Amino acid sequence: MGSLRATLLVNKRLRAGATSPPQQLTGLDIFSGHIGIPVILVYRKGFDLARAEQALVATLAQYPIITGRFRKGADGHAFVDGSDAGIDYRVHRIDQPMPAYGLERPMSNREIRQFHRPFLPWQLFGKDMPLLQVDVWQYACGGIVLCCYGAHSLFDGAAYWQFMQDWSRACHGEAVKAAAFDHDTVIQAGLTGATPDGNGILVDPPMGRRLGIYARLGWLAVTKLRKEVIRVPAAQVQRWKEQAKALLPADVGVSTVELVAAHCMKVLSPQWPTGKPRTVGIVLDLRHKRRLRIPRDYFGNALCWGEVRYTQAELASESLPLLAQRCRPAPEQVSNEALWRLLALIEQYRQKKAVWRLFLNSAGDTLDGGLILNNCIHFPMYDIDLGSGVPDWYDICGVAFRMLMVVHTPSKDGGVDLHFTATRAELAAVRQSLARLAADRDSSVPATAESVGQATV
Repeated sequence: MGSLRATLLVNKRLRAGATSPPQQLTGLDIFSGHIGIPVILVYRKGFDLARAEQALVATLAQYPIITGRFRKGADGHAFVDGSDAGIDYRVHRIDQPMPAYGLERPMSNREIRQFHRPFLPWQLFGKDMPLLQVDVWQYACGGIVLCCYGAHSLFDGAAYWQFMQDWSRACHGEAVKAAAFDHDTVIQAGLTGATPDGNGILVDPPMGRRLGIYARLGWLAVTKLRKEVIRVPAAQVQRWKEQAKALLPADVGVSTVELVAAHCMKVLSPQWPTGKPRTVGIVLDLRHKRRLRIPRDYFGNALCWGEVRYTQAELASESLPLLAQRCRPAPEQVSNEALWRLLALIEQYRQKKAVWRLFLNSAGDTLDGGLILNNCIHFPMYDIDLGSGVPDWYDICGVAFRMLMVVHTPSKDGGVDLHFTATRAELAAVRQSLARLAADRDSSVPATAESVGQATV
């Protein structure tokens, strides 16, 4: 795809008409990074721009933290000022038909970069840089590409999709309630008196090792990693679940995401260095731990991490259901006591203004064999109806390490789409493994009209 040739029709600073008390950035916010992640939704039928803009303003009034600016106080700590300085909202016109974005035509990182205006971390503090930018790209056919780009240190995935779902509700005239954005909730969770401890998952490595890891990750990202979207059809998911039901005890279940991750680990392990552990770093949401008292609708970053390790021999010899059963953090990693210790560590480093020294060990482990697993299967990206129907496609850029993001398909038929950042050879191996499974499935089922339809879901 060449450079977009578009006409800028609207360039506004949208304000909510509401302010909020200043909110400290928590250690989790700072650890997430002052970077932007462009999120793409494709609407082939488009939507009413005036209606969507009006609903966006109404939604922002219940999320006044979004329209503020990042500042640093006299004590050097970062906060959101709650000033209602506004977000940037732009509408562009492209005088050509929209490409058929979807599974057969996903967006490259280069394409995604053209749909937003990136910012650098140091541009966010003490300057008039909006924390969220919304770009609407309307094609001659009426189709729309919607790109929202915001600071990750302002919100995580759960918070972002909560906001988008409220925008959708506002487009349909529904009331939107105020979000829970009191960041002191997370800060206080780190001040319980627990002994700070990252449980080997969040570490403060010596500077030499840190620089070495960053250099290797950067080299890998620039020279080898790419992102693709690979579909696991519903028929294959169902077959794996039937195998798990037959092999595992009746009271033991495995999820679609665990089965998919185990399959990818099993396929990719032979390509990784011999003798190294195979690690799955698992992104978790603290909102689901009641004793931490973080509201379920908390707007900010409330993520933590677990870790699973396999040996090369285990991945080669054990069945997929058994590997999937183990693809979840051990109870001691996610106990309330362990999470309080983790939050205490992050808060300790925030107070020292040294969160930058903390490192997710699992990300470094992906260099020698492993991946970060991000379960996005419950996010409502395919429910965001801005007045004329739900999106036809969701896309997002790749990252700087191996990451497996699992998303349900647009039709929500039981299959999943893998937004997978890995090397070309690794992505090809996963695609080929699924093609072989499809061929085996087809050959083992009588060729009735029903079975052929299932195989091509």
